Amino acid sequence: MAEPPAKVARREKAAQPKVEAPVDTSIIIQFQSSNGDDTGPQLDIPHNVTPAQLEVLLNGLLNNEEKLPYSFYIEDQELLGELGSHLAAHKLSVEKALRVVYTPQAVFRVRPVARCTASMPGHSESVLCVHFSPDGTQLASGSGDTTVRFWDLNTQLPKTECKGWVGWAASEGAGGREITDRSA
Repeated sequence: MAEPPAKVARREKAAQPKVEAPVDTSIIIQFQSSNGDDTGPQLDIPHNVTPAQLEVLLNGLLNNEEKLPYSFYIEDQELLGELGSHLAAHKLSVEKALRVVYTPQAVFRVRPVARCTASMPGHSESVLCVHFSPDGTQLASGSGDTTVRFWDLNTQLPKTECKGWVGWAASEGAGGREITDRSA
């Protein structure tokens, strides 16, 4: 009678020799950027260092104010676990300094809302009020230069400029939905 596949797989896995690094060893490494430049001095680190620990070390060497995530590669193989286990599994020699190539990972940051993403020049004085159209495609802006401009937000260009206000244009009335003349 044949054995179940799960039992066969467990037996084969148990028969394979476990690959482990010696307990009390250290490894000399040299960080190298993905374009081949050496970063910092050669370092003597413990064999059980992880990618997260290498990341902290590299951010310190690069004087990064904001800690950035990195991936580490040794002879084109990504380091995913402890360094010593990786070296033993790939049968890599540590006779000379080990080149650890790092590449920054993609970082997605949320930018502050107050950051200016575009500007629409036109008014010569401060803009005192703005109102969006109900569909969000147009904008009306009232300014201290006594003009009201209507903008197309898709092109960020003015559609119409209204002149002839006696004072600066500001918002008032009907819940702030009207742009009116505010003469002093």
